[in-house]
Amino acid sequence: METMIEGSFVLYENSKKLSRVDFVAREKEIELVSTHVEKGEEGKGYASIIVKNALEFAKKFEKIRISCPYIKKWIEKHGFEREVEFTKKLFFKEAVDKFNKYRSPEAKAEIVEISDESAVVKMSGPFCVSCGVFDYFEDLAVEANAKVVNYREIDDGFIVRYELKEVKKW
Repeated sequence: METMIEGSFVLYENSKKLSRVDFVAREKEIELVSTHVEKGEEGKGYASIIVKNALEFAKKFEKIRISCPYIKKWIEKHGFEREVEFTKKLFFKEAVDKFNKYRSPEAKAEIVEISDESAVVKMSGPFCVSCGVFDYFEDLAVEANAKVVNYREIDDGFIVRYELKEVKKW
């Protein structure tokens, strides 16, 4: 049975947490899932420092999977001597960012849960339910190369489940 470890690389200064990279590691592969910077510490380079350290550690694994848009951008800017795999989760996260950039505040998508095969998204905003709210679900599906599996209405929006399809090549 393969062992899976979930954890974080954390950057501290004088015992104050500044930033972190969350990961999932298995015997021969590591997936860098997300990058976070503590509130008030944004724009100071802390994310770049922790990503550099996380990637250095990741070199110990045969396979490196990237599911974080920030880490993908960091690699594109700084380079990385190892081959990495950009995941379906990364592609979906980028699609949500793009969706929100062009449709917020009228419609806002927030990832509630994500795996290699599916994603659950909360859609909220002042959109008019009778005027094609379902078009927003489909807009994200097209952008993310995903399929709307189901949805349900909640008090402040909708919960939408997507099936993630193969990653489009960059």
